[in-house]
Amino acid sequence: MKITPWQLFWTLTTLEISMSIWLTVSPTIETSRQDAWISLAVAGVIGFVVTLIYVQVCQRNASQTLVEFAQTLLGKWVGKLIAVLYILMWFTVSADILRIFSLFIKQFLFHDTPIWVIAILMVAAMVYINYAGSIEAIARFSEMAGPLLLVGIIITFGLNVPNLRPSLLLPIYADSGAIAILKGSFVNASFLGESMMIMMLVPFITNSQKMLKPTLLAICVPSLIAVFTAIFVIMTFGTNVGSTLIFPYFSMVRFINYLEFIQNMDVWIMFIWIFGVFVKLAIYLFINSFGTAQLLGIKNWRAVIGFAAAVIFTMSLVPANIIGLLDYAKFVWIIYIFPIFIVGLPIILWLVSLLRGQKREANLI
Repeated sequence: MKITPWQLFWTLTTLEISMSIWLTVSPTIETSRQDAWISLAVAGVIGFVVTLIYVQVCQRNASQTLVEFAQTLLGKWVGKLIAVLYILMWFTVSADILRIFSLFIKQFLFHDTPIWVIAILMVAAMVYINYAGSIEAIARFSEMAGPLLLVGIIITFGLNVPNLRPSLLLPIYADSGAIAILKGSFVNASFLGESMMIMMLVPFITNSQKMLKPTLLAICVPSLIAVFTAIFVIMTFGTNVGSTLIFPYFSMVRFINYLEFIQNMDVWIMFIWIFGVFVKLAIYLFINSFGTAQLLGIKNWRAVIGFAAAVIFTMSLVPANIIGLLDYAKFVWIIYIFPIFIVGLPIILWLVSLLRGQKREANLI
């Protein structure tokens, strides 16, 4: 089970784009209005910095996953507790993503299909790719899905140019200010913080000492896409409408119409978006299965895939509607998970690894 640093780039890029431009643009516009694009640029900087910390932690513990090096750095019981909390958090995130995906597909494609049917089909695909090829197969699939997703997004930007009204971006900064811009950046910054999953993937990366550039680039590309998405959404719908749309980018794509000839682009985008969500969920299933197996001392991690998939599927059926899912992002993900799991604990692990490294060097001298 080995992947190259550039396969890691495509994996992270695909999973970051797959949900961020769907779910972060609207709440950012709601907070910072026409300056949402500035907030998303600030979010990119925050994501860049925290990802840099993840890479530093990973390179200092390249042969171990988070479950292992947390115990090495902080002691068995504290390290195991932190690992358990991360795994539980990743289970809830996986279920949330699966539920959003199922509701989205039901709303726009299969109105009369029960949500559980859509969810179980995705879970079956996740289980298959993990059983058949694990992280290596997921990375290879992302090398196909990632470029498709990027090309599709760029094409839709180009086709939407006639619908743009640049005046809707004005005035810049005057109506929001620094506080609103910074507050608006937290939504996308927290999504970019999902790159923390590299702390579970680092033992599977060939030559992990060369992972810095691809990993940071995998933050820059989705950040740039998010900035342009916000600009295009605002110039198409304005801030009042743009802030109320649940899926603003998808609504913008449905707005494209050239002489009744080029239209229904949403079908193409939805098709390749499913690939991106599949990569994201498959990676989470791998992390949850492998991490749970390490915590329980199970040598064959594939034996845990079925259990992990069943837990994710069951949890995904709990929220009643899309509002409940967005409340999870607003009241749980941003308030608790972002400061604790994405920023706080990785910084602690990084500082402890630095101190232990200095002590080790002093003992050698």
